[in-house]
Amino acid sequence: MKINNILLTLTLTTLSSYSLQAAVSAETLYDAKCAVCHVKVRPQDKSKLLAPPLNGIMRHVKMQHATKESAVTFIRNYVLDPQQSKAVCNAKSIQRFGLMPSQKGVVSEDELTLMATWMYDNYPQFSQMNATPQSKQAQGNKKRKTSSPFLINSGLPHMTMLIKNNWESKELALTPTQKEKLLLVRKATIGGIKAVKPKVMQLEKEIKNLTMTGADTSIITPKVDQLAKYKAELTKVQIACIHNSKNILSSAQVAFLLQKQ
Repeated sequence: MKINNILLTLTLTTLSSYSLQAAVSAETLYDAKCAVCHVKVRPQDKSKLLAPPLNGIMRHVKMQHATKESAVTFIRNYVLDPQQSKAVCNAKSIQRFGLMPSQKGVVSEDELTLMATWMYDNYPQFSQMNATPQSKQAQGNKKRKTSSPFLINSGLPHMTMLIKNNWESKELALTPTQKEKLLLVRKATIGGIKAVKPKVMQLEKEIKNLTMTGADTSIITPKVDQLAKYKAELTKVQIACIHNSKNILSSAQVAFLLQKQ
């Protein structure tokens, strides 16, 4: 019995030591092969960035891939064969930094699997995502100056953003099944908004210019009516997002998110 306990202890110790060594070697490998461009800690001066930081990359990866296996496979395949159609970062990032060059021959598939697993287990780090009081105030001021594309400007939660910001939160504790369903809701919501929002912005600009240049109301009024239709369409997308998200989440999870507004 004592011998069995000793063997069990030795086995667990060996496994724990192996896991620690794997994590350390994965991070060391990342520092050597990736961190020059994809920094682990975002600098205050973003103009010095050569590529998207690791924190942002993993936030986008996890918003597109609900399981660890899927995320690791994506990272491995993308690094070896990067294509804009497969990219998870937004278009502005690609426009700014360009498409990542293939790392085939620079890093092996086994090395990528090791690093991608470590990346998934350790990022995003939410301490890096929390805005300072000054930045939050600046964001608030910016929001107040921006016209809303929705008919209802207050009182409804920005559910996609709340879920995105708490995706890996232990308090929210999303299950893999919930994540898969929420990703579908997010995709439908963003698709619906992207299809109409540019039209809203263009119409608002036209209405403001026409009004301030003294155009006849017979020209302006039909544009206002059309603007109202567009905003009604977007508001329906917003309400559907809230409704569908709440149906996926538990009442406790919804309450947690609403406290984060």
